[in-house]
Amino acid sequence: MPTETGGIEPSSNEPHQLAPRRRLRDKQLRERRVHPRYNDDEFALVQNAAALSRMALGGYVAECSLAAARSDDPTAAVADYRAMIKALMASNGQLGQIGNNLNQLTWHLHKDGAWPHPDTVQRLLDRVEASVAELDTAIAQVTEGR
Repeated sequence: MPTETGGIEPSSNEPHQLAPRRRLRDKQLRERRVHPRYNDDEFALVQNAAALSRMALGGYVAECSLAAARSDDPTAAVADYRAMIKALMASNGQLGQIGNNLNQLTWHLHKDGAWPHPDTVQRLLDRVEASVAELDTAIAQVTEGR
């Protein structure tokens, strides 16, 4: 409907079409989209973090990814998790080598017949078992906390 000043007043009969929202600092709309997928636990973590940050979920995910991408070392944002996985894999490999060394030691002891004191052997095996248990715990914490 025309107004007294020549402008047009929206009619209540016509559907009102909203202009797309635009960030104040952006000169044009963002047209590129990424659609991350999460399992239920991951989604709950992201939702909680967004709520604690008092941000909308999509805005939180966008800002986090942009902060990582803009940093001097973009890999640093995910480096902690990847470094942890690499360290656990290296530890697992080292424990495998210890197991191999124990097998070789056992072979030589059987061949030569010179066994160390049983307490020494037991302490060694206890340390290996403790290391395996600690690694299993660390792996569980990383995989459950992810």
